[in-house]
Amino acid sequence: MPDSLSQQNVDTGEYPLVLIVILNWNSSEETVTAVESVLKMGYPNFRVLVVDNGSTDNSVVELRKIAGSRVELLESAVNNGYTGGCNLGLARALELDAAYVWLLNNDAVVAPETLSSLVALAQTDPRIGLATPVIASLDEVPHITFAGGVCDMNAALYEETNDIAIAQQWATERPKAGLVIGTAMLIRTRLIREIGMLDESFFMYYEDIDYSARSLKAGYRNVVDWSSVVYHLEKNRNTNPLGMKPHYWYYIARNESRFWRKHLGLIKSLKNSWWSFNGFLRHRNRCKASPVASEAILAGLWHGWLNKSGPYQPNYRMPGIAAEIVKLYGRRHALQN
Repeated sequence: MPDSLSQQNVDTGEYPLVLIVILNWNSSEETVTAVESVLKMGYPNFRVLVVDNGSTDNSVVELRKIAGSRVELLESAVNNGYTGGCNLGLARALELDAAYVWLLNNDAVVAPETLSSLVALAQTDPRIGLATPVIASLDEVPHITFAGGVCDMNAALYEETNDIAIAQQWATERPKAGLVIGTAMLIRTRLIREIGMLDESFFMYYEDIDYSARSLKAGYRNVVDWSSVVYHLEKNRNTNPLGMKPHYWYYIARNESRFWRKHLGLIKSLKNSWWSFNGFLRHRNRCKASPVASEAILAGLWHGWLNKSGPYQPNYRMPGIAAEIVKLYGRRHALQN
């Protein structure tokens, strides 16, 4: 980070330009709902970019209907993953010279004042690289699913909480170790120019934790705006493991160990990767009724150890001997937990 950052002005203008990037893949109905909620916001200076990420259904036809003066549609011929699709949006924001990019999940719904509150917070300090609202479930009676977290590579940990009081305590104790997740992540474009785009080798999942770590390493702060909220369709692997799709299990199992290796190095990451390995074996035990999910977890663990990147393929498998050893260990491990 430039030494002169503390002397640089906050982005000029009372309402700096924000490009809102919403990624779509075979889910145009959810995307249209998200865009409709965004267009009702009171913030006066934003544009919306919908990136269709190689959908194979009729998404493009439906999304073309909502394109207009404030909504741009970018059609990708291939599925670039969450990271690659969002990077198309980040590149567009740089072309527009926007002050911020807001990555918003297409299954999220925003409140009218959310973006105004987020930008106002980010404008208070040019060292804020990433910001997020509180994330709540999209239920009839919503509950908070993310209130903040800690990302500290010196201590080799990241942790998140859905308790605002705990999140605020962490922020006070570790103001330079904030964690932001990707559901509704506001990014200062100056940060993008300095540290680059999302890491496409993750494809999807853990790219937000990786970006939080990279932002902190560059000397920026990652913050939560506790006065604003975004509502998001909750997907909880602990309470509904069989409701998670196989590709989710593959990417999560693979990318956690890849994340630790990237930021800690091979040797220093072994302890965290071992914890991750045991944790996913417990998840596999809960997914016994779904052989496909079980195999996806094993393949993800194997590819994580190999530091493999790229998209998931349904035929991915952990090699036979390794799989049998892991399954045997898992059965014994399950008896002890």
